[in-house]
Amino acid sequence: MERSKEFQEFCNQMLKAVKKRFPEKVTIEIHKVLKNNSTELDGLVILAPEQMLSPNFYLQMYFEEYKKGVDIASLAKQIEETYYEVLCDGENLELDMSFESCEEKIVFRLVSYDRNSLLLQTVPHLRFLDMAVTFHILLRQDEEGIGSVRITNQLSHTWNLDAEALFNLAKVNTKRIFPQKAYSMTSMMKRILDFEKNGESRNYFNIEAAGQIAQVDEPYVITNSNGINGASVILYTDILKEIGEFLGEDFYLLPSSIHEMLAIPVSAPMDVAEMHEMVGEVNKSCVVSEEILSDNVYRYECRTETIRICTDK
Repeated sequence: MERSKEFQEFCNQMLKAVKKRFPEKVTIEIHKVLKNNSTELDGLVILAPEQMLSPNFYLQMYFEEYKKGVDIASLAKQIEETYYEVLCDGENLELDMSFESCEEKIVFRLVSYDRNSLLLQTVPHLRFLDMAVTFHILLRQDEEGIGSVRITNQLSHTWNLDAEALFNLAKVNTKRIFPQKAYSMTSMMKRILDFEKNGESRNYFNIEAAGQIAQVDEPYVITNSNGINGASVILYTDILKEIGEFLGEDFYLLPSSIHEMLAIPVSAPMDVAEMHEMVGEVNKSCVVSEEILSDNVYRYECRTETIRICTDK
């Protein structure tokens, strides 16, 4: 409770400090922003009359800097400089939200269904096992990551598109923009060592390359080309079938996070209960709450080409 009061006071001081750095005609406010898994952040927004939108400056991040000794004035200056850098970089946020402009930028993500009950009321989505498929407009992709806008019920209504129609578009775009990537745990360690030794890293963009230096029964990491929201590749057409054909048997899928899945052959010396416990422990101790996908383990059956939950309580 005490920390909450401290944070609230910090937000008030930051709002006043940032307002001092902008003309009076600029509106500066703090809004609650609902992120993945019902994570709620305090976003400071700067709305100039000539700008339609503003980037969110999440004050929880600046609060961590404040606790390390950075003063309010310095943090407010950081926000001001970052805001103008965004504008100077051409990202002035005058977005064309027409369907014609966004059609080839619509992509999907996989998120937890239960952990996003409030969010899913506001966005078009499809249920997939214990997960949900949501839709986003990709704004940028560069060395710093990606920028996107979530598609809301209001926007999909404006476009006159339901979730099924959005999925049909997104399944083409997502695979084209974020190609699948698979590698064995052995190859991952080799890539890390190569990078530390030579500053070089081999990339594995298909399941065949992933197995070149794999050990028997070891897990394979399944993700996309940039490793962001990569668990959604299991929705790509035929990818699970391809993995099964490569392994030559059924396999389990373990959700590491929203960013990746682990594929483990059923012949591996680990039972479902052990894998379920491992997923739970990783989610509790290694994955930030906003990036947890599921606590369950899934099994893909090659004969029927179906995936099912095998640990749902």
